[in-house]
Amino acid sequence: MEVAVARFEKYLEAALGRSPHTVRAYGGALRTFGRFLAGRNLDWRQAGKTEIRAFLFEMKGRGLENSSISRVLASLRAFYRWLLREGEAEGNPAASVLGPKLPKRQGLFLTERETENLLDQDEEPGGDETTRLRDQAVFELIYSTGLRVGELVNLDLEDLDLNGRLIRVRRGKGGKDRLAPFGEPAAEALGAWLARRGGWFDPARSGPALFLGRRGGRLNDRQVRRVLDARLDRRGLDGRYSPHSLRHSFATHLLSAGADLKAIQEMLGHSSLATTEKYTHLDLDRLRRVYREAHPRAREKDAAEE
Repeated sequence: MEVAVARFEKYLEAALGRSPHTVRAYGGALRTFGRFLAGRNLDWRQAGKTEIRAFLFEMKGRGLENSSISRVLASLRAFYRWLLREGEAEGNPAASVLGPKLPKRQGLFLTERETENLLDQDEEPGGDETTRLRDQAVFELIYSTGLRVGELVNLDLEDLDLNGRLIRVRRGKGGKDRLAPFGEPAAEALGAWLARRGGWFDPARSGPALFLGRRGGRLNDRQVRRVLDARLDRRGLDGRYSPHSLRHSFATHLLSAGADLKAIQEMLGHSSLATTEKYTHLDLDRLRRVYREAHPRAREKDAAEE
């Protein structure tokens, strides 16, 4: 099974453009499944719904939460779908296996006031100026475009049109390319970072990467998360926020400002409008809260009516 899983990982990365984190998660789940089957003297060709259900039950017994079990099942479904396309399987035994029920959860997003707090570079302490400028460009670009963190770290210099304020996202989720416009704050932050990027450039490691780490290699998604965690802590913001929260914030704030849902879908790179609705689906009270922060007069009017 190891050979098939390794090929599948290459497919996820090269054809679908999945992030390194996703590839590792899928590969890890499939290798665990392979060991489970080996313990029963079976391989993936012999596995059916019974074995998959038994595997998920065992994962539950190991203490995995329902959300993690759902991701494991998604990995199995994707793997067998790929095997079917490759002509190496006759069916997808995971397709009809029901996953555990999950509670409906709203994606975490920052209010506009919290976003301003996060992006206020005047609040950053002293230290390495190049690091500060890179981090500012990273956060401004995610919030201005709604990029996934995996898409952001895969950007190359040639993907950036600073004058036209456009980023070309190559092989986004689903293997699709798209153009993402960004605003003046992101343009200024990117220009400032590019002016300092050469100080970290390493001919042997940097290549065409837009964002670099201190040692010259391409910035990765884990580094982005660590940098964000540190800034959230310094600003006194909720530590549960993630780079993906900025993506949710981008969509939510656009919707609250009256943007068309179809346009938001295109900017996020979603193939389904239903997925975009999940990103921007706020209950009335939360939508009012976001709107009031952006429109002080609305707060005054509501207070008068109350």
